[in-house]
Amino acid sequence: MRTTRDGVFGRCGLHGGLLAGVATAALLSGLVSAHAQAARPQGAAASSTTLDEISVEGQQPTFGTTGFVATRSTAGMKGNDSILETPNNVSVITREEMNVRGVQDLNTAVAYTPGIQAVDYPGGQGGPTFTLRGFNANNFDSVYEDGLRYGFNSFDQNVEPYAYERIDVIKGPVGALYGQGQPGGIVNLVSKRPSFTRSNEVFIQAGNRSRVQAGFDLTGPVEGAPDFAYRITGLIRDSDSQVKYTPDDRTFIAPAITWKPDSDTSLTVLAKYAEFRGGGAEQSLPIVGTLRSSTLGKFDPNTLIGAPNFNTGLLENKEIGYIFDHTFAPGWLFHSAFRYFEADAKYQAFGADVTKTPANFLTLATAPYVRNQSSHGLLTDNHVEGQFDTWGIQHSIVAGVDYQDYHRHDERKFYQGLPFGTVDVFINPYNPVYNFANVGFDARPNITTDASLQQTGLYFQDQMKWNGFIFTGSVRNDWANQTTNTFVQYPRVGASGGARSKLDVSALSYRVALGYEFDFGVVPFVSYSTSFNPQAGGQKADGSGLDPREAKQIEGGVKWQPVGTNQLYTASYFEITQTNIAQADPLAPGFFVQTGEVQSKGFEIEGKANLFEGFNIVYGYAHLDTEVTKNPQNVALVGKRLVNAPNNTFSLFADYTFPLSSPLGGFRAGAGVRYVGQRTNSTNVDDIPSYALVDASLSYDLARLDPAWRGAVLSVNATNLLDEKYYNAGFYQGYVFQGFRRSVFGTLTYRW
Repeated sequence: MRTTRDGVFGRCGLHGGLLAGVATAALLSGLVSAHAQAARPQGAAASSTTLDEISVEGQQPTFGTTGFVATRSTAGMKGNDSILETPNNVSVITREEMNVRGVQDLNTAVAYTPGIQAVDYPGGQGGPTFTLRGFNANNFDSVYEDGLRYGFNSFDQNVEPYAYERIDVIKGPVGALYGQGQPGGIVNLVSKRPSFTRSNEVFIQAGNRSRVQAGFDLTGPVEGAPDFAYRITGLIRDSDSQVKYTPDDRTFIAPAITWKPDSDTSLTVLAKYAEFRGGGAEQSLPIVGTLRSSTLGKFDPNTLIGAPNFNTGLLENKEIGYIFDHTFAPGWLFHSAFRYFEADAKYQAFGADVTKTPANFLTLATAPYVRNQSSHGLLTDNHVEGQFDTWGIQHSIVAGVDYQDYHRHDERKFYQGLPFGTVDVFINPYNPVYNFANVGFDARPNITTDASLQQTGLYFQDQMKWNGFIFTGSVRNDWANQTTNTFVQYPRVGASGGARSKLDVSALSYRVALGYEFDFGVVPFVSYSTSFNPQAGGQKADGSGLDPREAKQIEGGVKWQPVGTNQLYTASYFEITQTNIAQADPLAPGFFVQTGEVQSKGFEIEGKANLFEGFNIVYGYAHLDTEVTKNPQNVALVGKRLVNAPNNTFSLFADYTFPLSSPLGGFRAGAGVRYVGQRTNSTNVDDIPSYALVDASLSYDLARLDPAWRGAVLSVNATNLLDEKYYNAGFYQGYVFQGFRRSVFGTLTYRW
């Protein structure tokens, strides 16, 4: 049963900070430029005035981006803006990069992006969880789809990356544009949309763990209706997972249609149905027996900590929405996005009962439970984008309002009607004997929760340019209401009761930034931004609700897009401070005071480049120093590091397409390594070792064998090629989650 935790922790020097980072990026970039050959031009286009004008091949941030390098994004500024001029670190994983690397999940998609670290859950329970710049982000409070929040609970959604054209990672607080959330940043998933250029793809895939998968992506104009284009994307998978007795099956289909009556107007309707079938095992593994040997040595970490005849997980998700754009005057665009979703989740799972597990960890105490959840929500964002000049100053403004309304109903039953109580199931991980046929659950749920959230945000942004200077000012106010009703009943012990909590929040967020664009494609920048995140479920001693957590960031850096090349480099230094963290009130048991504070600071270096014809490179480095700076109620935590926040991460991936005239013509090969440094848990007691993973890809154009096979490509991908065992800090002290083991699969793709 996943719990929400924000960890706390330690310190490490910055070793030169921003100057070292900028110098390194500049050196690497200089070497890159010196060896660039036949690079495709990809300069930053001027502000657009019509929908046709922003449909520049390779540069439209909501459609396909050619190659590995994107230079524009809608996520960082909520408009079609140059990444070079956006005063945040913006990293984009393009569709081509995902295809080449064989991305099968969101964790792998962002694995080469500095500053973001995904937590692996091989048991397949719930949606993805990240740390962004050291701050834990779960319940999708940092994941967006087409600019709208993706979900509100870990069991609302999961992510099928084949559905998306690209993934934009915006780092640092973005409350001024998106409202409540964690201060580390957001991940924006950009859906595949219809194209008026016909393009079709089908594939079949097979790999280890009995994996069989097939999919299709078809788009083009509607015959006989030239104002309409369609797209339909689908996928089906039948597979085991690395956890024994646990499937990794899914079905996904996403139809979409676009109506474009003229060059100024576009309406796209998108729908999606997804079904994820996996296991319900929490898979919390003790450090003793995995990282360290017990008296019996180490057990197989792929062992199911549950029961094959009980553990099941099913998530069904349905969505429908639209994206509307209309240019109503030269330089002025109205944008409206809407999405409605429904989700149903059913889990039969085992949670760890760490209080009952013997000290020698030769058996593990687990608590079976059943969790059924249904949720629905609607989200909308409406804004105006405009460009105009005043006294020689160029203005690009965005002004809008967004709204979200979310409701969740959750029912849980615990084994024998006692939550993690007297009747546990003990599992021997060294020699499991699964005997769990007679499950005792009450007819009615033991805990029923109804939760709702309504939030309205008003925002305004103006980016002003004058003689190379770029000033960006953003401001937003949010009004949020959260209500939670909980009813508890345990008929076996005659206990029942209810509780209601309500939280009303009004919060102001803003961002100011200054940059300067040199003629040779360099933009140094400095920015200050804020964010907030409501805290539900607690009260102060005077009966008032908790104020939102608040965060502020100062960031300085430099971006370089060498003129006439397909390259983009970024280096930046940042400091984030989060305050108003709730702590137990020492004078009023059961209530809270808000005296906690944490800080995250560090620097990031990233480069994406097509160095010469056929050769792409992606690299990134992040140094992170996280620390609890205030905790009057538990001074022992002051100076501790945040959970799952490595001090150092490094990644490098290179990809080369051999010239057709060479003996290896038709082959495309890639390889990468990603290093994640040592991490710890929330108390800094558990030491989670560093690891390095190797990935590889190889593909061959079958038309080289026979021209009749034009469009057919055979590829092989491997992630964690050397099958390295690695772990992340778990929910409890002394426990970890295993990382993803080696995955190898071959794919036959046909495009026409």
